Formats: sequence, C-alpha cells, structure tokens
Amino acid sequence: MDHDWVRLGDAFKRARAEHEPKLTQEDVVQALDVSRATVQNIERGKPFSRVTANHRAYARLLGWTDDSLELVLAGGEPSRVVEATADLSVAGAEPGAPVPDGLPLRVAAELASGPLLDTMVIQLPGGGQAVVVARGKEGGSPEEIQAALEAWRRAQPQLQEIELRGEEPPESAA
Repeated sequence: MDHDWVRLGDAFKRARAEHEPKLTQEDVVQALDVSRATVQNIERGKPFSRVTANHRAYARLLGWTDDSLELVLAGGEPSRVVEATADLSVAGAEPGAPVPDGLPLRVAAELASGPLLDTMVIQLPGGGQAVVVARGKEGGSPEEIQAALEAWRRAQPQLQEIELRGEEPPESAA
C-alpha cells in the first residue's frame, strides 16, 4: 500500500497551527531536539521509507494516538489522545488513601510526588507494553517544571526507538 506522505505533512502542519497553545516550527524543533530541515521535510510530505521516531515524537507532541500516523498515511484522520478521567488520585491524595488495585506501592509512592508532565505507552519488542510517567520536581518553580518538561520532550524520541529497534518475535517451530 502506498503511503500518502504529503497528506501526513499537511496533517502535521494543520495540527500544529490548531494546537493550543499554537506551535511554531521553531517550537517543534526545540521540543523534539531536531533540525528545522527535519521538521520542514516532515511537513512538506517528503517521502520516507518508513515512519521514523521523529514522526512519532511529533505526533505525540500534537497529542495524537500511536496509530494516528498509519491512519493518516492510509487516508484517514489522526486520533487524539483522550485525557484519562478516571480517579487514580494517588497523586495529591490524602495520606492513607487507597492505592488503585494492582498498582505496586513503590509505583504509587512515585506517582504521588511532583506534578504530572506526561505519559507514554511504549510497545515492547516481542509484545507487551511499558508505561512511562513523567513528573516534575515536587514544589518546583515554574522554571524548574518547564525545564523538566523540555527534558522529557527531548527524551521521548529515544524512548520511542525501543519500539523501532525491537526484533520480531521468533517464529515457533512447526
């Protein structure tokens, strides 16, 4: 199946312009820690041999779901990540509040400290998922929180590479 890279580039440009707050190409360059040429090539619809980590990082920056790139390349529309509304209020909960079922206490304690910056779900090679939760410094100043957010944005492409570097699971012998 042919991929419509121009369609994807247009979708990125449109979503960037509609993003709240509005993002410039320079904002994307800084957030993804890539060159301006990289962002321009993506937005112009330059054909690639495959979806890259930069494409995936850009999609996450815009709040798209992990399958959005493939949807757009196939002629569809991107899907947006829906913010969870479930009350997993370990963070900010009163001392002694119950931990959600199945959540290890060590994880619950970590989730309870610092402002939530973002989350990421990584498809692990061979199956399974890893969930990464990025939190800022407890009681951090706005500048410290912003610095943590920028560090998180720079780390996302490397985390996404885990999916791309993985090998296919070995085929079972027949």
